Amino acid sequence: MFYISKITPFFFLLAFTDLFIAVFSGALGYDYVFVGILSVFGFILHTVIGAAYQIIPNSQQSQLKGEKLQIFVFVSSALASFFMFLKNYPIASLFTLTATFLFTAHVLPVIKNYQPITIKFLILSLLYMNLGALFFAMAYIPLSFIPFVPFQLAVHTMTLGMMLNAIIGVQTAWIPMILMHTLNQKVANAVLIVIQIGVIVVLAGFGILNYKIVAAGSVILLTGVLIFLWIVYDCIKNTTHKELPYTVKFFVVGLVFLILGILSGAHLSGSKNFDMVPFHMTLMVFGFGGITIAGGMFHLLPRIVWNMVHVKKAQEGKNIPNVFNVLKKKEALLSLYVMVAGVVLMAGATFVELNTTRYLSSLVYLTGLLLFFRALFYRLFLLYTL
Repeated sequence: MFYISKITPFFFLLAFTDLFIAVFSGALGYDYVFVGILSVFGFILHTVIGAAYQIIPNSQQSQLKGEKLQIFVFVSSALASFFMFLKNYPIASLFTLTATFLFTAHVLPVIKNYQPITIKFLILSLLYMNLGALFFAMAYIPLSFIPFVPFQLAVHTMTLGMMLNAIIGVQTAWIPMILMHTLNQKVANAVLIVIQIGVIVVLAGFGILNYKIVAAGSVILLTGVLIFLWIVYDCIKNTTHKELPYTVKFFVVGLVFLILGILSGAHLSGSKNFDMVPFHMTLMVFGFGGITIAGGMFHLLPRIVWNMVHVKKAQEGKNIPNVFNVLKKKEALLSLYVMVAGVVLMAGATFVELNTTRYLSSLVYLTGLLLFFRALFYRLFLLYTL
């Protein structure tokens, strides 16, 4: 790696904390607004910021200047999470807005080469990140001179605009690289265009609260995702790997939940059956977001920590394990299987009005998160303390 972000592990730990508390709160029966805000403006946003701090400078083979600014971004993000925990959304939104603006001002000057498809996706992700943070503040700060912004618009600007662009963009680079297959640039460009059209149509629908437009935009989004799925299938079909790497398994499972999540979103928008919102949120946030991000952390974080430790131990004349031997595949896959079971059970539990069902389904997903923590963070802690 050309550049190593030392702040990224802390953002990932903060994001994990956000997700764990969100799921635990959902199990206790907290309202879905709280769970949704903490999941989207906490877990998802902080993951994207942490990952981008590593991916963007490294993709440009450039050092990030003024690294101390990362501390202010992290502190603002942590304070945003803290006030989300307290359900003080106006203050939380201000810290979220501060973190996103500072982060964007910090990393944007690093980008010199705009040609790679991944960078195009990430720039669009940055745009929607700032819009989503702004909409979050506008939705919760009661000032007469600030126009009304629907809460749904703020959330979906983050999930579809920021998260989807970030994940698809990074996967256009990572999946072909991991599977040692050339990316089909023409098809990838088609994915970029179709997804942007879908995002704009969906957000326009939420902006005027016209759910028929939201449903139409969801169909366009689904088309873009299915085209991307063909890229993934082509990479898997032509790979020389005897067994599919476990990180790619996380990504593929996440894409399945993404398709189901978009379908459920199109259905509830078209039918205005808003009782399905918890079901839709479970598929999109805990299924697509949670599982895909877990796979991304399994891919990215060991390389960051290994490089940090390698420099430290090389100066001491010590040997350290190969980066590919740091984590245990069986532990990672076990966390995947349990998380998948948790998502399925949690999604099913949204149709059952029994507290016990909600407790047990959430407990399964929380167990998966703890297994994930052990397989990733604990193993890397052992590496770091060698």
